[in-house]
This record gives sequence, structure tokens and C-alpha cells, in this order.
Amino acid sequence: MSKKILALALAVLVSAAGAAFAKEKFKFEVTVTDAEQAPMEGASVSLTAASGEPFTVSGVTDKKGRFKGELPDFARVYVLKVGKEGYAAREESVDLPAQKLKSSMTAELGLALVPRDHVTIYNEGVQALQLHDTETAIARFEEAAAGKPDFKEAWRALASLYDMQKDYERSLEAAAKVLAIDPADVEALRSRFDSLEALGRREESAAALEQLAALDRTPDTAKLLYNAGAEAWNSQHGDLARKRFAQALEIDPKLYQAHSALAEIHVAGQEYAEAVAELDRALAITPRNFRAYERKIEILKAMGKTAEAAEVEKTLAELRGGS
Repeated sequence: MSKKILALALAVLVSAAGAAFAKEKFKFEVTVTDAEQAPMEGASVSLTAASGEPFTVSGVTDKKGRFKGELPDFARVYVLKVGKEGYAAREESVDLPAQKLKSSMTAELGLALVPRDHVTIYNEGVQALQLHDTETAIARFEEAAAGKPDFKEAWRALASLYDMQKDYERSLEAAAKVLAIDPADVEALRSRFDSLEALGRREESAAALEQLAALDRTPDTAKLLYNAGAEAWNSQHGDLARKRFAQALEIDPKLYQAHSALAEIHVAGQEYAEAVAELDRALAITPRNFRAYERKIEILKAMGKTAEAAEVEKTLAELRGGS
């Protein structure tokens, strides 16, 4: 009798030990709905540990829009991904430690999916650009524009990206789509100018630059005008070069390079006094412009004004000594 009681007691002890060392359960439940909070069946769900030992669990939601499972712990951050065809995919970081859950609890997570409309597709393109994935970005912008032909922002992005890819004809087509909607769209005008310039269509690019300069009075446009002036000068189109440098300075009076360029035009026309005046304007903007001083000295000597040249040389020497 005593032996039987001892055996029963031992069995109880073993069972109790087994319960004491039972594996902890870290349950989770993900609920997926649409924008109207209706349960979404068949949505793909995955939870991946963001650190530590690799772990991923995945599946699809049931008729109630739920996907249930277990995690190895509540002590880490997990990445929740949810998607379904025709809807914009969602990805969120789930900070379970911040929720201070115990093993007996269930981590309840929820996400709503919205239809993948033209705005969503466009935003996917923006996200791809932020990740430097130009190919995907172009594909998404093209898809957005195809779904909504008057989607100006998508066409504008395409005009710029095609230009960057040196696909100039397509850039012109995309820019034309934008300008048909908004003739004053500066970014589209800039893409149009860049593409026409790259294609060597000089008359059209000159007209595009004039239109851009009239609408966009920013330093970026001033630089475009300056570069156009330099190209015209190198191509021996002095009048056009003079015009472009002057236009650049109207927009950005601090663009001292344009003053120096105008000085060279005056030198070529033996207009030495005007050249010196332009260099003085450049020096008023950049007082330590050693090259402008050197050029001024050369011109003064060519004019026979050796005394003035000597004074400028002295000033330049002092500047260099103090640098």
C-alpha cells in the first residue's frame, strides 16, 4: 500500500515539474480591413524580427480578416507587412517591448488597406526614387499617368527622369503633356529646354529658355542663361552671348561670372573702359577675386594706363599677402 502511494506521489511531482517548465506562448493576432473597416479576407501577412535570431511567420487572413500565430518573444521589434492585389501594400514597425506585453497576453495588431489608385501608385514611384531605384520609379509614374492621363505630377516626374536617362524625345513628350495642362509649369519648361538643347534643336531651345526666364526668376535659371551665353560666345555669336549674360544678371545680380564674361566681350570689341567697368562690378561682388584683378591689370596696361595698373597690382599683392 505504501509503495502504491509513493508511486502516485512521484507521478504528481513529475507532472508538476512538466507544467513548471512549459514553453511560454507569445500569441499575436493581425486584423486587416479596408478603408471602411470591413474585414479583408485573403490579405497576405508577414511578421519578421528586426533584430536578434532570424524569425519570420507569414500567412493569409481568414473571412474575419484575421491572421493568428505565435512569436518567439515580445522583447523585440518586428516588421509587419500586409498586402493584397489591387491595394497599396503596407509596412510598419511594431515595437512590442513598448507595449509591455506578458506571455499570457495576445499582441493585437491592425492595418487598413486602401485601393491602389493613381495617387498611391505615384507615391510608390516617389518612394522608389528615394531608394535610388530609378527603373521602378519610372514604371510607377508611367502606370499612374496611364491610369489618369491628366495627372500632371506624374508627367512632370517622367519628363525629368527621361531627361536624366537621356531619353530626350520621351522627355519632350512628357513635358508637352504637362504644359498642355499648365503652360507655366517651370519644371516641365526646364525639362523641355534641357531636352531640346541636348538634341541640338537650337532655335526651339532658345525659345524655351526665353519662356523659362520670363517665368522662373531664380538663380538656377540665371545659371542656365549664363551657360547659354558662354556657349553662344564660344560659337562666335557675340550679340546673343551679350544678351544672355545681361539676362542672367537681371535675375541674379550677384552672378559675378557674368560680369567677367561681359568684360571679355568688351575686350574683343576693344571696348577697354567698359571691360574694366565690368571687372569692377565683379570685384564689388567678390573682393578677393584674384583672377579679376589680374585681368584688370592686363587691360589697364593694354590701355597704356601703367600707373593705374601699378596701383591695382599693389592692391592685389596686399590681398595675397593677407590670405
